[in-house]
Amino acid sequence: MELTEREKALEERYILDFERSLRVRERRNRLLAGWAARALDRSNATAYAAEIAEAGRAEAGDDDVLRKVLRDFEIAGIAATREQLEEKMRALLFVAAEQLDARSKTERR
Repeated sequence: MELTEREKALEERYILDFERSLRVRERRNRLLAGWAARALDRSNATAYAAEIAEAGRAEAGDDDVLRKVLRDFEIAGIAATREQLEEKMRALLFVAAEQLDARSKTERR
């Protein structure tokens, strides 16, 4: 069975949207890692970002990242709830999407 032009276009759009969502999520996790590293007073935000990225690959969704940051905050004695971190992650998701969009526009020029 051969795909029609419309089906091919929809398939390509789906793939592009999926890839973009992955890039946005990865950027959001880097932004979260930078924010959390400052809160945790970690001198190497890049290393912490690698830890967050590793946690983010453990399972689908954001639970693994949330657990990692919550556990690190708890160990450091920083009060934070799951709801607070979820809200921060939502806010950073929008920032990440805006940053990627801005970068994409700059690259097209």
